[in-house]
This record gives sequence, structure tokens and C-alpha cells, in this order.
Amino acid sequence: MLQASKPASRFIGRLPADLHLLILTYLSIPDVARYARVSRAAQRVASDERLWETRWADLGVDRLKLGDVLDALESGKTSNERGTRGISSASTGPATIPVASLDDDDDFGDFESASANQVPQLLLDLTGDTAPLNHVFRTQSATTFRGKYIRAHMLLIPLLPSLDSSAHTILASITSTTSSLSAQGRTLHLLTRFLSPAIKPVSSWDTHLALLKTALDRFDAGLLTAFDMADTEEDEERMAEAASASWQVWLCLHPNGTKGGMRSEWEMGRTWAEKREVLYEQGKWDPLTNITKDKRLDFTAMDAFMSRVLAALQEDGAMAMRVFPPEAGVLLAYAERLAGEVVGEYISPLLSGTRNLGTPFFLSATAACFREAWRVVDGLLSLVSDRSGNPPVPSETRRNSTIKAPSGGGFITAEEAEDVIFKMFEPHMDDYLDDELDELKRTLESICKQWDASLARIAGSDSTGNSNVVGPHLHGQPQIQARFLDSQNPALAKRNVLASFTDVLLLPVTIVPRAVGAGVGALGTNVGSGLNAMGTGVVQGISMLNPQRWMGTGGESTDSSNVATDAGYKSFADDGSLFEIGEDEGNEDTGQTEVTEETQYTLDDDVDDEAGWGEIVSERAPGSVSPIKGTDGVARTSTSRAADGSINPVAAKPAATRVIPKHAGRVAPPTQHEPPDHVRTFVALDLLLSLDVSLELIHASRDALKRLETFNDYPRPIGTRVRETLEDVFCEMLSTLSTRHVARGFGIATDRMMVYKPAEHQETTSVAPLLQFFELVHVGDTIQSMVQVFFDKEMAPFIDKTDFLNAVVREKKRFENSLDDCVAAGLNAGTQALMNQVEHIILTRTKLREYYPTEDTPLDLKPTQGCTEAIACLESHCKLLRGSTSREVLEVFYQEVGIRLLAILQKHIKRQIISLNGGFQVIADLNAYHAFIASLKVPAITAEFEHLKMLGHVFIVADAKDLAQIVRDVTRYGGAYRPEDVYEFIQRRSDWKRIEKTVDKTMYNLSFKEDCVIS
Repeated sequence: MLQASKPASRFIGRLPADLHLLILTYLSIPDVARYARVSRAAQRVASDERLWETRWADLGVDRLKLGDVLDALESGKTSNERGTRGISSASTGPATIPVASLDDDDDFGDFESASANQVPQLLLDLTGDTAPLNHVFRTQSATTFRGKYIRAHMLLIPLLPSLDSSAHTILASITSTTSSLSAQGRTLHLLTRFLSPAIKPVSSWDTHLALLKTALDRFDAGLLTAFDMADTEEDEERMAEAASASWQVWLCLHPNGTKGGMRSEWEMGRTWAEKREVLYEQGKWDPLTNITKDKRLDFTAMDAFMSRVLAALQEDGAMAMRVFPPEAGVLLAYAERLAGEVVGEYISPLLSGTRNLGTPFFLSATAACFREAWRVVDGLLSLVSDRSGNPPVPSETRRNSTIKAPSGGGFITAEEAEDVIFKMFEPHMDDYLDDELDELKRTLESICKQWDASLARIAGSDSTGNSNVVGPHLHGQPQIQARFLDSQNPALAKRNVLASFTDVLLLPVTIVPRAVGAGVGALGTNVGSGLNAMGTGVVQGISMLNPQRWMGTGGESTDSSNVATDAGYKSFADDGSLFEIGEDEGNEDTGQTEVTEETQYTLDDDVDDEAGWGEIVSERAPGSVSPIKGTDGVARTSTSRAADGSINPVAAKPAATRVIPKHAGRVAPPTQHEPPDHVRTFVALDLLLSLDVSLELIHASRDALKRLETFNDYPRPIGTRVRETLEDVFCEMLSTLSTRHVARGFGIATDRMMVYKPAEHQETTSVAPLLQFFELVHVGDTIQSMVQVFFDKEMAPFIDKTDFLNAVVREKKRFENSLDDCVAAGLNAGTQALMNQVEHIILTRTKLREYYPTEDTPLDLKPTQGCTEAIACLESHCKLLRGSTSREVLEVFYQEVGIRLLAILQKHIKRQIISLNGGFQVIADLNAYHAFIASLKVPAITAEFEHLKMLGHVFIVADAKDLAQIVRDVTRYGGAYRPEDVYEFIQRRSDWKRIEKTVDKTMYNLSFKEDCVIS
């Protein structure tokens, strides 16, 4: 038979014993004693360790480390002291429970009365009156919770104030036990907990507790007076003793006094903090001195102010740690008051003053003020670390760290220290976060509007046919920059750009400005004037990303007459092509001569501005400067000096040596000012897509991100808004860059290619709009790489890159897709323009009798001029696209070129009359086209041209019957050409009328005798 694994609960009467035990936890000690007299079973429940464990925990001796108080009471207790407390003899005491009865095993024992001659070992006072226990419970082990409580109960009962005692009488009785203020405070603390509602040692515990609190108030007032006297005499030992006793009193009166919000209400801590001189020195500091007379920000004054605050924090904080108990939190309370009443009061008028100057100044000042105020956190943690012997904790890892205080069990966490500044600065955060995003939108919009004005100016010049307009000055400065297509290795040039851009992102960011306007002025932009108040490493970044550093062509010449040299152009070959066909893409150059910047390049005067976009490079007058007036009202120039007096690298760069081919030809005279026409063809790209504009957009967002990163550790809910604003800033930059700049530039280039007409231009070896589009592809690819680097360096630490639902990840993907769509649309239009040009070349360069020469014309099996020029045009453009786009896009472009070229050649052959000798010329041309297509390494198209090359053999077969057999062979061309298709081609033979009947008879088995002749 199965037995129960757990015995049934023991009942006492009708209720379970556990329920009796639960009820006992709510009774006073005298009531527990009365309950224990009911029966032996009730006595066992009253003796249960679980009941006394709860009582002992509520007393808090172990948790609050008050065991030494009990030890002192026990050692100092004498028979005379017991007599003075009015301990009466057992004969006059109340009825009691004999100790012997507690050890019986019977359920019910004898009820006994106290004998007049008996002095029993009492457990408890049964009446709850003032009569205390007069004997220690000697037979109970002190290792059990019940024994520990009985010991404490017997020691503390004599100290309970009588119902008619006054406050000074109670204090006198406590003072008689110990002379130390700290020990007196701890004794009062323990006695107060003894009289708490959780223990109820006597029936009238509430009355006793009220009397004790009156005594505590009097005692605390005396401690405060003693502390003030010791503070006046600078006696830190006496101050520490009074503070320790007062803290014990505070804990008596406020059981939850160790919590942060309550600790600041401790009167002694508040009184000490109010006497600190630094709280009353606000009149010595004028926050508006951080705004200079010329309306710039210079936080030198705030540096001095914060130095004074930190000195006071170090001095007063060290005293607080020596004098006050660590758990009292006086140091943190003082730091909060210092931050709120001193630093906060200094920052508020400063931010109000900067807001009057403009939003950019307000944003810069907000981040700078927070960074300066953060020095309080660093100073506070450094102070605690020095006192505790712990090494300083790095700021990026310390928020969840705990720094032990030098004494006791108190501690200060990095989170508490940081919350001092977070709480102080929180009132300014809503305005800052709103203005940050709004100002970024205005800045990006301003940059784009200036760029749109440049595009509109060029569009107007095109419509009027004026090819000599002066190009736009981006933000007031003429834009002259090198091109990727000018480099012998565009891929290397882009790697140099990205390396420099990465260096820019790694530049240190100055959040706290020092005469900030002077540095940012070198940027020289109206939009940059918004950055004037924000400035970081923009000036250095613009210098490092100088385009002429990318191509290895040296710095900008100080001789402004050398426009071609300033633009960083390399000399082209004699035929005007950008690259020599078959030229190695590496860095090795042969047959080159070094010339200095004073040497002019060879110019081909016969090349026209084929795109008709006009000249957009303006000339720089020697030594000219471009005055810029920012939003702060300060005029600056692009040749301004840095703060240390050095020349800004944007404005002046040393001459450099450049390399040009030996076959470049003659050197242009030094008085030449205009770049050649084929150079002007490429400089028009400045008006479509600009790395400078992209860089400014990225820098504007980077400045905003760097300011926002200052607040990245803010706790919720402000911290959530900060991180959302971080994402919004990056998304806004990507959206603006995509829609307002990249897509717009590619759209204009695509439109220009769609309206390009080869017949209107003299040059046949190049398609100017397509060349410009290839440059745009290089620039667009570089911009995308810059965005990727910017994302990896600045945004990746704050988001999960694998979260495809994240707003930043989605916006970045949208930007990449938009760029791909723009390139695809442009390549489609560019391919059409290129093939139109190729068809134009073939039509115009092929002579009338190219494939039908006279009988006495010697055979020259070289490709015709039209074939040579068409292949040169195709090869140069295909080579330009390499390295500027992905391999997949490149293969699609090559395939499209091959398909369209095949259609053009088939159409071209069907327009010709081809003799037997001319057939060899056709085969020579087809072989040349096949060799070009094979170099593209697209197998599908190569196979098509192999079939076309074999098709050319039909023009050199003299025998009509053999020709017919070739036409009928359906397997000869791999299914690419049907017999009907081949029949169309052989109709272009010059002898077709002579061989037509023979071919038809052989092909179709026709008998001309049976034919019907209709007259």
C-alpha cells in the first residue's frame, strides 16, 4: 500500500500549526508569551526558530552591524545599574512561565504561579507594563535565533524609557552606558528598531517609541550644535563623530533614509553643504564672456570657471568623505547641488545668449557646455578612486561599474555620478534635439540650393549657346578639381580618395570651441558659416581631400594663369584620346618626362566642345582671395591663416612635379589661360556631381553626429530620443545626397546623352556625354564608398547592422539602390549614344567603293578607316568604364554593346555592294570587330561574332553552286543564321544578277523550263 511522501500538517485545535505560526508573527512579544501558556503544543509553536528568525532580522543587528552595541551593553551592565532602573523582585512581579515548563513534552502542562520565595528564570513580561525582565535566559543557546533575540531583549528592556520620563532623562540613561557620541547614536538606533512595529517588545511599545523619538530630536539638535562648533574649529575628528551619531539618528527616524531621494534631506549634510563658499560665487563669473566681441564662441572663460568648480569639489569632497559616513551620500548630494546651483546657473544664460546669435551657435554651445559640465563627473569619480585606492575607470566602461568608498559599506556607482550631470542638463535637451535636426535640414538644403543655382546657371548658358560662360563658384569659390579619368589608374585614385576620407573621419573632433570662428572660416562657405559655430575638423578634412592629392599631381599652383595645371589634367596622346589602346592600367609609365608646374601642357586646338555644355572653369587671378561672409557676420577669405599663423592648406599649396608623356608635343606658351576643348568637355562634370558637395553634406551630418554622440550615454527617455536623432541625422543626409544631388546629376547626364546627335559634332573617336557619364560613374562610386566608410566609422557603433528593419540600414539600402538605378538608366542611354556614334562613324568613314574596288586596285587587307575608328571609339569608352562599376554591370554593358554592334554591322553590310575583292575587305573588318569583342571576354557575344565572321566568307566564293551549298548548310553558323538570312546577305554581291538563277536552282531545285512566263 502506497504511503504519503509528506506527512500531513500538524494541527493545533482546528487550525494548522503553520497558520498559528503566521499569526504569531503579527503579535507583540507579551502576546506570544500568553499564547505559549495555552498548551505544550502552543509552546512549541512559540519556540519555533522561524518565528524568532523573523524577529531577529527585523531587529537588524547583523545587517546594520550593531552587534557591538549589545556587546557594550552586556559588558557594562552592573547590578547597580539594574537597581537604578527599578527592577523589582520576583515576589512583586507578574505571573510568569517557569523555564522548566518549556522543556516538557506533554501537550498540556501545569499552570503555575510565581511563589513569593521563588526567583524563576523568566522568559517574557506577561503584562506588558514597565516591569522589565530581570534575568538572562541562561539555559537558551546563543547560537539560535531565539537565543540571540532573548539576549538582545534582555539587554535592551532596561533601556526603555518609563512612561513619565522626559527627553533629558532618557538621554541621561543612554549617556550613562557610553560616553562616545557615535556609540550613543548607535545605541539609540538599535533601541528605536527594538520598539518598531515589527517587533513590539512590550504592549505599550508605541508610547515608548513616541517618548524615544522626542529624545532623539533633542539629541540630534545637540549633535548639530556640536558639529557646527567642530566645523568652526576645523576639528574633523569631532565632526566625524557627531556626523556618525547624527546619521544613526536619521536612520532611526527614517527607516528608508539610505535611499537617494531621502539622503539629501539629512539636515546635517544639508547644513554642511550650505556653508560651502563656492555656492555663493556666481557673481564672480559672467557666462556671456564665452561669446567674444566679434560674435564667436571661446570657452576659455568657462574653462576657468570649471577649474574653480573642480577645485572646490576636490577640497570639499575630500572633507565630506573624511567626515561623513559613506552611506549618507553627502558627497553625491553636494555634487548635485554644485551642479544644479552653480554649473547649471552658469550654463543657462550662456545658452540663452548663444540662441540669440543663431541656432548653429546654440547647438555648438550646448554640446560644449555639456562636455565642460562632464568634468564634474570625471572629478567626482577621480576623487572617490583616489580615496579608495581603486584605479580610475575608463569613461566608456564605467557606467555600470561600482567604486567602493574608503570606509564601510557605502559605495558610489558611475551611474550615480553621471546622473548628477544628466539631471542638471535635462531641461536643455528637448530644445537641443529639436534644433539639431532642424538645423541640419536647413544646412543640407542650403548646400543643395547653391548647387542647384550652379546647375541652373549652366543650363541657361547651354540654352543660349554660350560656351564661354564663367562657371559657378561653389560657395563663392571657383571649383577646379582633378578628374578620375585623368588618372592613369582611376581605381588607385579612388583608393587614395577613400584613404584620405578615412583619415578625415579619424581626425579629433573639437566639441569645446576655442575661438571657433577662426578655424571654420577657412572653409569659406555660406553654408559653412552655419558650421562656423560648430566647427570640428572640417578645415583639415577639406585640405586632406583636396582632389589634386588624389591623382598624385601635386598641390595647387600658386600661378593662377595655369588653369590646366591647376585642374590637375594630364596631357593626352596626339590623337586626342584619353588612353592609348592596350595601355597597361598599372602605375608603370614609360617614355615620360618630368616638368614643373610652370610648364604648360600640349593642347589640341582642333578639338571642339562637342557636348556643347560650355566652359565652366573660371580663371583665378594671381593672388586673389574670395571673401566669404558667414552667418556670424565675420568676413573671411579662402586664403585665411590658421590660428597658429600658418597658411591654410586649402588656400596655398607648394608647387609639385608632374609627369607627362614625351610624345605630348609642343609646350603651350605661358600666356595661355583657357583649357583645351577636350578638357572643357570633362570639367562640365563639376555641375553634375561633386565630391566637394558630397563631402560638405557628409561633414554637416558628421558635425551633428559628433555633437549628438556627446549625449549618447543619456538614460531613458532622453537617451532614446538622442539615439533616434542620431539615426534621423544619418538618414536625412542620405536622403538629401540621393535625391538632391546624386539622382539629379545622373538625371541631367542621362538627358544629355539621350539628345546627343553624332552628326552635329566633328569628333568621331569619342562621345563627349558618355565620357562625362563615365566620370560621373567614377564619382558616384566614390561617393557610395565614402558613405560606406562614413557608415562603418560613425554609425555602425550605434546600430545593429544586421537589423534589416533598422531605419538607417533601410535608408542606406535605398540610397545604394537609387544609385544603381541611376547608373543603369545612364548606361542604357549612354550605350545608345555610343552605338549611334559608332554607326555614324561607320556610315561617314566608309567610302562608297570600300567593298567594291576597281579591278586595278591593289588589295590591302587592313581594316577600313570606318572600322578602325569605330573600334577605337568602342575600345576607349569600354576601357574608361573599367574600375568605375561592378563586374556584373560591366558585363551587362559589354553584352549590350556587342548586341547592338552586331545589329549595326548586319545593317551596314546589307547596305553595301560587295565584290569578290571587296569580300576580303569585309572579312578583314569582321576579323577586327571579332578581335575587339573577344577582348571583352563575354562568351555569348564572342560566339555571335564568330558566326558573323564566318558569314563573311559568302562574299569570296566565286562558284555559284558552292555558294548555294553554303547557304543551304543550316549547321554552318550554329543556328545563328537561317538560310533565308544568309540569302539576304549574298544578295549584296556585285555579281548577284549573274549568279542568282544558279543559286536559286541549286538551293530550291527549280527548273526554269517549267516556269510560267507571264507577258
